[in-house]
Amino acid sequence: MVAFTYVARDDAGGRVEGDVDASSQAEAARIVRSEGKYVVRVSPKGAGAAAAVKRSSASSRKGGVFNREKYKPEDLLYFTNQLAVMVETGVSLADALDAATHEGNSPRFTRALKNIIGKVNAGSEFSGALADYPDIFPSVYVSLIKASEASGQMGPMLERLADHLEHQRTMTKKIKGAVTYPIVMFVFAIGVTIFLMTFVMPKFTAIYAGKEDSLPAVTRGLMAFSEGLVAYGLYVLGALVAAAVGAFFYFRTPDGREKLELIKFKVPLIGPLFHKAYLARSLQTLGTMLQSGVSMLDGVQLTANVCGSRAYEKLWRTVNDRLETGQQLSESLADSKHIPKAVSKMLSAGERSGKLGSVMTRVALHCEGDLNVSIKTLTSMLE
Repeated sequence: MVAFTYVARDDAGGRVEGDVDASSQAEAARIVRSEGKYVVRVSPKGAGAAAAVKRSSASSRKGGVFNREKYKPEDLLYFTNQLAVMVETGVSLADALDAATHEGNSPRFTRALKNIIGKVNAGSEFSGALADYPDIFPSVYVSLIKASEASGQMGPMLERLADHLEHQRTMTKKIKGAVTYPIVMFVFAIGVTIFLMTFVMPKFTAIYAGKEDSLPAVTRGLMAFSEGLVAYGLYVLGALVAAAVGAFFYFRTPDGREKLELIKFKVPLIGPLFHKAYLARSLQTLGTMLQSGVSMLDGVQLTANVCGSRAYEKLWRTVNDRLETGQQLSESLADSKHIPKAVSKMLSAGERSGKLGSVMTRVALHCEGDLNVSIKTLTSMLE
């Protein structure tokens, strides 16, 4: 057993700090959650705990990034939909979980589900069992299930979760489609240009051999470029491949991910799409949690963890700090460059009416509609 120090929130949103003895960081987090607290951070206390965490982390990384078994995100959506229907119709949770196991699930999801079923049958809370698999069940998912256990509204909550997951998947597909289309067109155009310069242009170069001085400067330039590409094309290709591999690994580092995000935001036409997508995702997530009974502070913290953008994560961290000082949500968002003034005013109206959760969800749907229009416009322009 080693010592860990933790920071958590109680049911009223108050900050709680303390120490706990556990064999691992994950077990320490489970102990804190079992006391009815929402974990914010768990960190090792002293050299012994740090060494234990390091050994645990090294063990979990064994096999490398490329050897980790994948799972299909559709597994979680199908599982949630199926579970919602069965629980809503009166099937017990244990029986519903058992029925949700089928051959179509990926092996990783199947193993996780079997372990969850075993823990639930042994008396563990469903949310606690899900929390042991954060790579499959995100923190928002676990928090909403925990809220439903407290309120006794598991069926409606699962339906709301299924709708939330479907929204997120649809939005992700639209963004990927909008970004993939111009990339494919660009690569295709480069490929056609290389083909013309290396296979077609040399035939014309042979025809005009000895007559270069009588040709226009543009034509002579194209012929020179073609000759250089034929002579040094393999070297250029090797340099491009090396640069692509280096960029791939660099953009996987924390600094690289931050730089890549800045590049994405600054790309003309495409940058605004990412802003709208991250804003819609954040508002949809926070609105869903507020409507489900999760406290504002916990909802903002979870939104920061799952928004998918470092810039928006910093935004929601700042909002959380301001909320702790007593500011309203709309006041905390008012001076952010990522939040349109119209959105801030609508959220302010929701706060005054006491319907912030539903207003936030409607604003998120409005942002999604705006995103759809922007994607269609972009696609039409590229075509």
